[in-house]
Amino acid sequence: MDNGPFPSPGADNGQATAPSGTALVLGGGGARAAYQTGVLTYVGEAFPQAAVPIMTGVSAGSINAAHLAADPGPWRERTARLASYWEDLTTDDVFAPRSLWTVARSLIRGTPSPKQTLLDTAPLRAYLAERLPTDVIGRFTGVQENLEAGRLEALAISTSNYDTLQTVTWVQGCAIESWERSNRLGRRAHLGLDHVMASTALPVVFPAVQLEEDWYGDGGLRMLDPLAPAVHLGAERLFVISTRYERSRAEADMGGHTAAYPSLFQMAGIFANVLMLDVLEHDAAVLRRLNRLLRRLRPEQRGGLRPIDLFIIRPSVDLGALAADYELNVGGAMGQLLSAVHWQTDPPPDWLSMLLFNPPYLQALLEIGYNDAKRQHYRIEAFFEREPVDEAPNPDQPSMSTRS
Repeated sequence: MDNGPFPSPGADNGQATAPSGTALVLGGGGARAAYQTGVLTYVGEAFPQAAVPIMTGVSAGSINAAHLAADPGPWRERTARLASYWEDLTTDDVFAPRSLWTVARSLIRGTPSPKQTLLDTAPLRAYLAERLPTDVIGRFTGVQENLEAGRLEALAISTSNYDTLQTVTWVQGCAIESWERSNRLGRRAHLGLDHVMASTALPVVFPAVQLEEDWYGDGGLRMLDPLAPAVHLGAERLFVISTRYERSRAEADMGGHTAAYPSLFQMAGIFANVLMLDVLEHDAAVLRRLNRLLRRLRPEQRGGLRPIDLFIIRPSVDLGALAADYELNVGGAMGQLLSAVHWQTDPPPDWLSMLLFNPPYLQALLEIGYNDAKRQHYRIEAFFEREPVDEAPNPDQPSMSTRS
């Protein structure tokens, strides 16, 4: 595979444009975003004409969304190139640990500084800069090229404003208007590396990024409505790739039971799940209920609202539990903190998998995502052919008779 920068767009790349109103929604999950790439790789191979004109990303999902939106190649080549980047990725390409002395000295000085975070993400910025063509101030050049060529309608990257605690979604696209709600805003911008780095900036772990006058961090912190940006951008069909495994009731009941007080590791895992992973399920459930209501009404009775077709693909295995089979080597202050709070009796918390940029683990996620998408081939085909797609509980038994 070609691991270099994106090729220049040709006059005719043979790519069919997907129906307007179709959006790709990529959430967070750190290293788990490799699973998204595995899904997209299969979609690119099996449905090479299925380009998606609206792309939204939050946290690690913003990296994948930016890659796809900035690459002017055909859909299949875009997804294959994205997969090649993940195949080559290592921990050293993502972050460098800060020493305990560096963090402590910064805290003692009392002046807030990026050095107060446990990890330095300068390597990730350099890695992305090599693969995402930018201008002299770090703005993506490929996004504007794709917008002008009609291959893209909009790219949206969500962040969290540390001052106002609002979710701010930065949008680059033609005829895209800003929006304002009490806790979430949409702002027009020429997107670049700063927006992606801000969206992926886990608090305490990764340094915040300044955008305009304020400081921003991980877009998943207050993203209570992760599907909202795509809907604001006019999407009528959402292709959502989740990184959260949906346990059955039996699996949930089989969880370990202990009388011991919950450790810091356990509580951190719960906290990460609530902030980063659980909100999508709630938002999707609300959307399905609204869809059912709207479809019972005549168009003139809907008050300007419209049904939104929803397709969600989820991991067939627990990616957090899978991470226990791989080793996370983090030095510096982060490594010392993990050693101090980890009890061997604890199951590894989900949030550790977000930092596990271990090549064997990433390769496993790529393969799981690819195979999960392959098993749902007929439902994906129905989605791109604009047929009704249901939320079948068993992806191996695709049903296409009910709308979400």
